[in-house]
Amino acid sequence: MAVLSVLEKEVMRLWSEILGVEVTSPDQDFFELGGQSLAMVQFLAMVESEFGVELPVEVLFVEGLTVGQAARAIEASS
Repeated sequence: MAVLSVLEKEVMRLWSEILGVEVTSPDQDFFELGGQSLAMVQFLAMVESEFGVELPVEVLFVEGLTVGQAARAIEASS
């Protein structure tokens, strides 16, 4: 099993909080976990608040968005 980055762990924590389910893998998909557009907006606001990063919406509203992809988007935007 690969070592999780700090950002992946933080995304997993945020998604768990927002979606009300345990997120345990960087390969888990936001929308398959029950996420929808309102939850994604909440995630974007939390990322901006906690990391000072404003993520482009079009980066995250893609089919198959995983924890790992979200973490890389935060890293690329910092």
